[in-house]
Amino acid sequence: MNPDLKKLLDIQQYDKEIASLEAELKRLESKEDKIVEVVETKKVQIADAREEIEEVKKDIEEKENLLEETIENLKKLEIKLSGVSTEKQMQAVNTEIDIAKTNKTVLEEKLETLKEELSLKEKGLKELEDRYEQLLKTLDEYRNKFDKRREEINEKIKEINKTKEELLPTIDKKVFKKYERINRWAKGTAIVPVRQEACYGCFMKLTPQVLALLEETDEIVYCPNCGRMLYLEEIELDED
Repeated sequence: MNPDLKKLLDIQQYDKEIASLEAELKRLESKEDKIVEVVETKKVQIADAREEIEEVKKDIEEKENLLEETIENLKKLEIKLSGVSTEKQMQAVNTEIDIAKTNKTVLEEKLETLKEELSLKEKGLKELEDRYEQLLKTLDEYRNKFDKRREEINEKIKEINKTKEELLPTIDKKVFKKYERINRWAKGTAIVPVRQEACYGCFMKLTPQVLALLEETDEIVYCPNCGRMLYLEEIELDED
């Protein structure tokens, strides 16, 4: 095998390892983003729930004030009734009393409904707040684990890059540039083996001339179909 190609295979493996580690980092970051998104959603839900509770409390307070006014009005009407002197006046006051009593009943029923609604909303808020606290704890625990793993990954990438940098000066620059150009689109498969007389990158059958170059020369051979760098695996050479 061409010495530069052999070194490039090591470079390709290093690149794959780095790509795998970087992909893991992205997955970890994506998971963190999802947890943060849920946390923020719960935060908004809590704010909305608190606002709704305040609105219900305000409504209760208004209805209680109206009820108090209605009860006071009833007392005044009852006093007024005792002082009327004609049948017509009595009928008019009794009508006012009936209306006030109806208003009182409606307000009492409305207050009961509002208080039940308030109780349910406060219970829902408590559940949201509990869930929010659990999510914050989960996020904190995940970040601690993620920070530790991120540190490990970055250190590993640093080690791989150091080994890679030490190897690069020993490779022909023109050959390495070709490798880089291919790898931009090949994504870790710039150099592939030949298996069953086919390129293992595009899986197209290779011509006898290409196979002969691989078997008989030390040149770097490119797939005529996809342009990847080719090599014969050692096991195939042993069998030959």
